[in-house]
Amino acid sequence: MQNQEIKKLIRNYLTSCVKSQFDIDIDLEKEYMLTENLVSKKTIIAPTFTDEILSNANLKLFLTSLVTEINNEKCSIEFIKEKMRSAKESDSQQMEMI
Repeated sequence: MQNQEIKKLIRNYLTSCVKSQFDIDIDLEKEYMLTENLVSKKTIIAPTFTDEILSNANLKLFLTSLVTEINNEKCSIEFIKEKMRSAKESDSQQMEMI
């Protein structure tokens, strides 16, 4: 998976988590960047939070926790993909009920 694909997947995952937790739609594209850990050479997420995030302590803490889980590999790309698939299926089922 290429960095652009990974960044898009992570953005969608973080956006989905924020929507689920806080019921807000927020563009997170400029809130982090992918970079390489100098020691391990692994790709990590580096938060670059804007004032929009920094001004909301709960949102900042929530996003920081999610980023830490991903960076510490407690939340793998496969896990994120599965969560996104499950969310899409759940959304589809809810739309059918309406």
